[in-house]
Amino acid sequence: MGAIAELMAGDHARLDGLLARSLEGPDVARAAFGAFRGGLLRHIGLEETVLLPALSGWDAALAAKLRLEHGAITNLLVPEPTRAIAAALRAILAPHNRAEEKPGGLYDAVDALPAAEVERLAARLRGAPDLPLRPYSKRPQALEAAKRAMARAGFDWDACAGGGS
Repeated sequence: MGAIAELMAGDHARLDGLLARSLEGPDVARAAFGAFRGGLLRHIGLEETVLLPALSGWDAALAAKLRLEHGAITNLLVPEPTRAIAAALRAILAPHNRAEEKPGGLYDAVDALPAAEVERLAARLRGAPDLPLRPYSKRPQALEAAKRAMARAGFDWDACAGGGS
């Protein structure tokens, strides 16, 4: 496993753990979900601003698909967290993470760059700060926007969220 894949796949595992921890009780644990939210937004930001731009000429269709999924994921992090939102996030993140981690996926493609470039990118990833977060939105329009973003990315809210709202 290359340096980029090791960093980013390790972050996927860390984020999966935080999401699981946020769902251990009957209600969504706000502290664990907040850590998950902040970490996931940072992670996506790094993919969008560091990794994808490093791959000019890479698989345009896969890059577009990842970006649509990033949009759906980030939109799901705007409303107050619920079990339905967490279920939708899990339904999107499982195939999304596999696509990034698989042979020929995003991380593999970045790790195939010249060694000096990989090390420069890895240093940027390691040194990136946490992001300032806005409060959750209590507006019903926030969830509706997330559902539309999911549909654009090819995911059905009802199927992913288990019919929850």
